Amino acid sequence: MKHDTKIRVSPLLIVLVVMVPAVQAALIVDAGGDRIALAGEPVTILATCNGTDVLDALNFSASINWGPATTTPEIVLDDAYNGTIRGTYTYLTAGTYAVMVEVANNATGALACDTLNVTVSPQPREAKVAPKTLNQKSNGIATIFVSLVEWLGYDDADRTYVTIPDSEEFRIGNATPEKASSCMKDGGMLILKYRRADLDLNAGDSSLAVTGNVTTEDGPLSVSGTGAVSVINPGNGGVDAGAGKEKKANEKVKKKFNEEQQKPGGKPKGQ
Repeated sequence: MKHDTKIRVSPLLIVLVVMVPAVQAALIVDAGGDRIALAGEPVTILATCNGTDVLDALNFSASINWGPATTTPEIVLDDAYNGTIRGTYTYLTAGTYAVMVEVANNATGALACDTLNVTVSPQPREAKVAPKTLNQKSNGIATIFVSLVEWLGYDDADRTYVTIPDSEEFRIGNATPEKASSCMKDGGMLILKYRRADLDLNAGDSSLAVTGNVTTEDGPLSVSGTGAVSVINPGNGGVDAGAGKEKKANEKVKKKFNEEQQKPGGKPKGQ
């Protein structure tokens, strides 16, 4: 006699456990808008940050990458969820720099950053031109003196290391300096000499503007100077009859320029 054998299969319950990662606390940084500045002047950034988690000062860190260097800024907590990042930096060289502000909550692992651009221009300074009247058909030399003391930040100090890496940077139109040198006594002076015939200026009152870079022990430094001149065009292409007086005139202008820098009322303040 046959017996029917029934096989009962119990349903197998499979439970899948999906691991959902913890949601990281949000942290937002706003570095602010783009900035413009002059070489040698400090740039201050006030970035804001806020988060959904409490900003614990003991677990909060920040940095600012200015381009040439990275600094650790001051952190001020405005309340439990908002803070201000304050950093200051001084650029010596003209250019456009991408600056990144980075903030981290080391307790939660939250990290945020924001960027802005800082455009740096050379500081314009008055330059002295000798002679003040330029004869463009002369084969003589025009000398431009630009004070460096306000860039270098030293009053009554002699700078020992200043070089001019590329004198052609101090181009005026198509004219480049025949000679470029520096005198670091009494704070520093840049001395640029051009052939007058190369200075393509219109007759009448005009100005000469020069911009370029020098190198100090602190790195590259952007300088700029503008000086007023009077241009005449009556010459015959020969050497100036007064060429022998040119050296004396240059020395006189240089001496007067140095004296003006040392006057109490006109002496620049060191940075």
